[in-house]
Amino acid sequence: MSFFDLPRTPGIQCRLLRGCRLQRSGDGMSFAVRQPDGRVVSFLPWEEEAYAAVLDRLSRGAHAAALRDLALEAGGPDRATAFMMVLRRLAAAGLVEFPLLDEVGERAVLLPQWAAFVPSLATEPAPEIGLDRFACIRRDDRSWLLESPLAGARLSFPELAALETSIVRRALAAAGFLERAEADPRRREALEQWEFHDLAAYRRHRRGWHRDPMGATFDHRETIDPPPPTRPPWPGERTALPPANAAGASGSLADVLERRASLRIYDADRPIALGDIGALFDRAARIRGNLATPAGPAGARGDFEVVVKRPYPTGGARGELELYVAVDRAADIEPGLYHYDAAGHALVRISGRTPAVSSLLAEARTCAGGIPETQALVIVTARFARVMWKYRSVAYALILRDTGVLYQTLYLAATDLGLAPCALGAGDATLFAEATGLDPLIEGSVGEFILGGRPAQRSAATREAAGTGTVAGSEPA
Repeated sequence: MSFFDLPRTPGIQCRLLRGCRLQRSGDGMSFAVRQPDGRVVSFLPWEEEAYAAVLDRLSRGAHAAALRDLALEAGGPDRATAFMMVLRRLAAAGLVEFPLLDEVGERAVLLPQWAAFVPSLATEPAPEIGLDRFACIRRDDRSWLLESPLAGARLSFPELAALETSIVRRALAAAGFLERAEADPRRREALEQWEFHDLAAYRRHRRGWHRDPMGATFDHRETIDPPPPTRPPWPGERTALPPANAAGASGSLADVLERRASLRIYDADRPIALGDIGALFDRAARIRGNLATPAGPAGARGDFEVVVKRPYPTGGARGELELYVAVDRAADIEPGLYHYDAAGHALVRISGRTPAVSSLLAEARTCAGGIPETQALVIVTARFARVMWKYRSVAYALILRDTGVLYQTLYLAATDLGLAPCALGAGDATLFAEATGLDPLIEGSVGEFILGGRPAQRSAATREAAGTGTVAGSEPA
């Protein structure tokens, strides 16, 4: 009898992934799972002879019995729990899935994401119970996917109407997609404070919450050339920047760390100057050199690619971050928008003070707590493909980490140079796209940082207050 000739009992079914086979060891004491390419991916104890028939049925792809019946067939009610533990081991290795069948046929498939996920044998939920607020529906290349950071599996289904069927609603309850009453008040309070996008991103970027490939997978190596290590230059007027060694001696690291603070009050008589920006960017952001590094398995297309060396570390030395400066008031720089050429250590003029640039500066003043003036706004952008070409699942998380590292580097360098630095917690990506004409999916803003000349009296007050952690005109951080 073939796989498709088997009778289909309504319920949550269980099967090995297509092409996988179970095989017993020579001594009969364990079994392995062999993938279609011949690789053995897991050895598990055989444990109970009563499991043999059930495991053999899974190996042949038969899903004639519901999950509950499979557990009972493995030795009756007394052995059902033990069999479910074996099933969890298979799920942990990513080797089983759970099709949902009713009288019509296969409606959907539960795909385990958590290491030990097996759907509970729950009955159909009450009609008034809906999806929890963290659930989302999206399309992939082949079907619809229902996902939630609180559910141990994702649901794959061919059409949205499947969500209204009885068997699918039962599976939604079994997998944790539906609203639930949290008994633990601490967990209830925690979930109340999480927003959907934050929880989804947190669990997506950490191992253990999903089964998708993660890390340096080089998925696009065969179809897309690696993005260039440095950004193609803007065509505007270039102004060479002075190096940092013209800015005088540096203080000790300990001293700079103690004096670092977020300052939003500037020296009206000594606004920021070209030399300040040149010294800051030379210390914090310039490209020091390039390095050839392997790109994926040996023998594959694009065996080597070029990465960049900068003063701050980045994930995989991708060097994806770019700096733009919106100048509001400076000693010797015309107002407008500039790009920092990190390889050539120069500012390239993109535009004057257009309405979009003025809006960027106004937005920065608002984000900084409604300060009366800005002198310079540094906008950090990411060339997303530089990271996404190599990394899977963690690409945007790496970009944000790199942005944080750059923030601290800018803080320390600016403090040492006697400038007033302050990182901002938000910015308008659409305004930046309008100001530059860049596609925000190709290169978009991911951070903002305001700068200005530090008042002389503020520098002294900063030293005195270094031990307290608070400075007038600054955040206590």
